Amino acid sequence: MAFSRKEVMVGLCLLGLGVRTAFLASSGPRSSPQQLSAAAAGSHGVAGADFGIMEEQSTPWDAALRFFAGAALSLALLAGAAPARADVEDVVIAVDDKGKTTSLTKEQVIRGKRLFNASCSSCHVGGGTRTNQNVGLSTEELAGAQPNRATIEGLVDYMNSPTTYDGLKDISEVHPSIKAADIWPKMRSMKQQDLYDMSAYILYMNQTIPEKWGGGKQYY
Repeated sequence: MAFSRKEVMVGLCLLGLGVRTAFLASSGPRSSPQQLSAAAAGSHGVAGADFGIMEEQSTPWDAALRFFAGAALSLALLAGAAPARADVEDVVIAVDDKGKTTSLTKEQVIRGKRLFNASCSSCHVGGGTRTNQNVGLSTEELAGAQPNRATIEGLVDYMNSPTTYDGLKDISEVHPSIKAADIWPKMRSMKQQDLYDMSAYILYMNQTIPEKWGGGKQYY
């Protein structure tokens, strides 16, 4: 479970407070037997004398109890805190159907986003598909295609030579592609690394905002 820096700092502060309280209590001044006797003799009742004695006395057990109370409180805070959003490098992305995975750096995500916005967002803003609302860029919809498009290699293959959702018909002349770059100006300068970065970005967005990515007009 991951925690934000703020949550960790609060927990450590509480733990430190517990330790400080324990040491202060264990090292604080104690009443001498003569002082306790005098307090008891000068009181107006047994209950009052007992209260005065209990208020001034502090044993090692009291210090230990304060320490463990502070530690328990800090652990409870950390255990009950909501997980922080994962770092970019923690997001696992499928490369192929054989189980190979990868992760991206912040720079790769930014580059993939820029390429996607420049080349694909006119039809696929937010992971939807304006020309066909039935098929978006969510992981579920990509995985349902033939062949599977829910991997980096699957999306790169599609952008090189796109086919219909069932994989039976070539649609390179109606969907931007490298195969038909002569009629798709934006694809003429595209390199395979560009396709890889865009594909990785699409899958990254599926991992980080799955409830919005592919949601179409509901969110965008």
